[in-house]
Order: sequence, then structure tokens, then C-alpha cells
Amino acid sequence: MADGVTTDERVTVSQVMDRIPVGAFHRRLLAICGSAWAFDGMEVIIISFTLPVLISAWGLSGLSAGLLGSASLVGMIAGNWVWGWYADKHGRIDAFQWTVLTYSVFAGLTAFATGFYSGFALRFLTGVGLGGALAVDTSYLSEHLPTDRRGRYLVYLDAFWPLGNVLAVVLAWLFLSALPGTAGTVALPVVGEVAGWRLLFASAAFPALLVFVIRSQLRETPYYLARRGDIDGANERIRAIAEENGEEFTPISAESVETTESAGYSRLFEGDLRARTAMIATAWFAINFGYYGVFIWLPQTVGAAGVVESISVGSVTLEGIYVYFLLIALVQFPGYFSAAYLVEKIGRRPTLGSYLALSGLFTFVFAASMPNVSLFGAGLSGFWPFFGGLLAASFFTLGAWGAIYAYTPELFPTEVRATGNGFAGGVGKVGAVLGPILAGALVETGYLAALAPLAVAFVLGGLVVLAFGRETMGEPLF
Repeated sequence: MADGVTTDERVTVSQVMDRIPVGAFHRRLLAICGSAWAFDGMEVIIISFTLPVLISAWGLSGLSAGLLGSASLVGMIAGNWVWGWYADKHGRIDAFQWTVLTYSVFAGLTAFATGFYSGFALRFLTGVGLGGALAVDTSYLSEHLPTDRRGRYLVYLDAFWPLGNVLAVVLAWLFLSALPGTAGTVALPVVGEVAGWRLLFASAAFPALLVFVIRSQLRETPYYLARRGDIDGANERIRAIAEENGEEFTPISAESVETTESAGYSRLFEGDLRARTAMIATAWFAINFGYYGVFIWLPQTVGAAGVVESISVGSVTLEGIYVYFLLIALVQFPGYFSAAYLVEKIGRRPTLGSYLALSGLFTFVFAASMPNVSLFGAGLSGFWPFFGGLLAASFFTLGAWGAIYAYTPELFPTEVRATGNGFAGGVGKVGAVLGPILAGALVETGYLAALAPLAVAFVLGGLVVLAFGRETMGEPLF
């Protein structure tokens, strides 16, 4: 046996996985899981660019537009709860494939929507796949990582999200602005005889090709196989990982594994898990409420700040909103990388708690710097306080997203890991629906009134984590 392990020693899955250092297998796995994550980010943000066009094309009222913009978020609630349970019951890899296929197919089919009702239904079904993928992807990746690098790699996974945002910006600019036939027809861009927004949604179907990669390259996790009693299958999986990384193989022993079926949602509220379930669900609600409340309305917020202008790059003219979305996405990368460092240096709880609180602080700063708001006086209003506060809020909010995805899978045992991920994420998506609705209802009063509740939610979520969270850094999965 490797590392001096004898045949009668009780060797757990966690111990064996910790003996395989991060290598080629883990980098390949991160690339595949990260690609699914990036496409998630792309599918979510596309509606921010198409909604103004659809309002014109379909004659939508403000209420109808708000419902259409939130349709995928409502679908994500169902997707988080159903697919998380499914992954614990029937396996992570099966759920992973179906969720990616679901959000890709229905995103593409949105190109054929004819009005509000068909558009809402297709965006809802897209969200069912998106929510499921978020719950399953993190569970799957976490169960392949050694303890000392798990937090960092899960933050790296979430760092693929802004790549999807950048891709959405590029595709939106291409189909809604740049291609022949779109210039000068901002209300209803067309490419030849086809509306540009339809081509944009059609292009969102290409992530379905990732399913072929998942089916050919990925297998079930050792943790899941062991918990279901398939010790030989778990050892074969571990052997393949060790060989790809050039390491010696240490088998797990049957005596070390407690085989259990999926326990379902009731397990999350038993005595040993109840407090952590409530804590992390609160944090998920806060981050979703604040993030989506800010970012769904961000094009209008930036426009109201009076900073949207066309920018020329050589012979290409870019509408200002695309430039600002691109800059906001780019600043998210250092936010993720700083969180990836801190979750392994100071821990998951202080990183998540402080980043949430700072997200709230800087959301309030850029809200207080909006035109016609003189809360801090003239010296702290205008372009730079607004733009600086917005970039800082984006930095810390996305860092908090990385930290919460690293933290959540470690709070739940294997038999309900995806269920716990899905439950917390589903509660979060309730906040994601309510945040934009509240902000939209208050914006007529003023942007400070609309954005202040979002800032408060960030801060309260951070305080809950700092006060009631438990540290999981360095702990093996259980």
C-alpha cells in the first residue's frame, strides 16, 4: 500500500483523496466544470440586454417586463430544489448532464418566442436548468478535491462566472448593435430578415455541446459511490484520478464507509444541521437579494447616472453600456482571486462575512453618489465616486459569491450535500426575485431609496455569517 497504509487500516474516502495532490486531473475537471459555470453566467445576464428590445417588440408593460426579467430566477428556485435532491438520489454526473442540456435547449428555444407568455415559459424552463447546474456543479467538483485546496478551487470555479458575463456582453453587442442591419435600429435590431434578439438567444444554445464532453470525460464521484455502497466503483474512480496525476493508488476500506441513501430535505433540519442550514440560507438570500437587485437594473442605473456615452475603438464604435458592463466584469476577477487566497488563509467564515459587509458599504457609496443625491455633499457625488463605488461593490460582491460557493458544500454531509446546496441556493433565488422587484418599486422615489435596502441586505447577511457561521477550513468532507 502507498504511504504505509496496511490492509486492515480503516482508510476513508477523504483520507485517500487528500493523498492525491492537485494535478492534471483536477485542472481538467476545473476547466469542464468551469465551462458549465461560465455558460450559466452567460444565460442569466442575456436578459438584461434583450429586455429593452423585447419591451419594444412585444409592447410590454412595466409589470410584464419585470416578470419576464425574473422568469429565469423563478425557474432557478425550482431547479435548485429539485435537481439538488435528484443529484443526491440518482447521482451527480447524471444530474450534471441533464441540467446543462436543459438550460441550453430552452435558452435556444427562446429564439422562437412570440410574446410574453411563451417568452416567460421558456425563460422559466431555462432557469430550472440553470439553478440545477449551480447546485450540482459545486457538489460534483467539491467531492474531487483535496481538503487543503478545496476552498480555493471552488472559488476558482465561481471565477468562471464573469467569463460568461463577458461572453454575453460580446454576443449582445454583436447581435444587437454591430452586425449589418442593426445600426440605427436600437429599438428593434435586425440582421437581414431575422431580429437580432432571436439570433442572440439561438446562440445561447451552443453550451449543449458541453454535454458530450461531460459524458465522455467525467464519472461519478468517489464520495457518492462509497456512500451508496459501491466500494469497488469508488476505488476504481480513485485509481483513475491517481494515475492521471501520476500518483500511487491507495484504496479505501469498506469498514471506513457508512453507506446511506439520500436522506431528503428533512435531514437538513435535524439537530446537528439545523443551525448551519438557517445560517447559510440567510447568507444566500442576502447575496442574491443584493446582487440581482443591483445588476438586473444596472443598465438603467448607469444610464441614470449620466455616464453612458459611445466610445470609439479604432473604426468600431461601442455603446457605453457595453463598455461599463465589460469593466464591471473584469474587476470581478481580482475579487475572486482575493477571495480564493483568503478562504485558505483566514477561513471561509471571515472571508464571506467581511466581503458581504463591504459589498453593502460600497453599494451604498455608489447609490449616494447618484445625481440628485447630496447625502455626502457635492464633493462625494459625480462620476468617480459613483464609478469607483460601483467597481468596488462588484469586486466584493463577486468575491463573496466565490466564498459562499466554497463554504456551502462543506457544511453538509455527502448524503445531502447537493440537497443542502440546492436548498440554500433556492432560498437565495427567492431573494433574487424579490430584490429587483423592490428596487423597481422604489426607484421612482429615488435611486438611493431603491439601492439602500440592497446595501442593508448585504451587510445583514455578512453579520449573520460572522456571528453564527462555523469555520470549515481544513475539515474533511463527511
